[in-house]
Amino acid sequence: MSTIKEILHEKREATEYHIKQLQHEGKQGIRYTAMMPDIPFLILGLISDIGWLTHLIAGIIYFCGNGFRHVLDYAAFLALAGILFGVVYLIYLNKIHEKEIATKIQKNLSFGVTVYSGLAGAVIGILQLVLYAGASSELVWLTVGGVLNFVAGLPIYLSFKKGIFYGVQ
Repeated sequence: MSTIKEILHEKREATEYHIKQLQHEGKQGIRYTAMMPDIPFLILGLISDIGWLTHLIAGIIYFCGNGFRHVLDYAAFLALAGILFGVVYLIYLNKIHEKEIATKIQKNLSFGVTVYSGLAGAVIGILQLVLYAGASSELVWLTVGGVLNFVAGLPIYLSFKKGIFYGVQ
């Protein structure tokens, strides 16, 4: 467990070093720091990852088999696109070492879009199950994935506090 903590702390230190460089150059802007300790951040992040992956895979399988037949299908597709956008943006922020200390727009476009797209997908999945009386396994998994994504991702999103705080472990 200490090895995992050390790896996570090194990653956080790389982010902090990058932000210090930006501060030195006067380019840091207004930042929001994830105040959640590294281990809970990792665990909730992994659960959220399982959720959005489940949501995405189930959605792809659903659309490949059923196509777009109802208005809610288009809304479900937008939720999938939101998840994909948020995840790609999170990967980008991780690459440039700004994931844990992000600007407001970065925080909202990454964690916010991913988390709330999961919620939207889950709600739309439930509506599809109820309205179309077709309890397909894809819709069930899409809903489960969206709920997991939302429930695990929301605490991370809400943990961001305005300001730059160093040494969060």
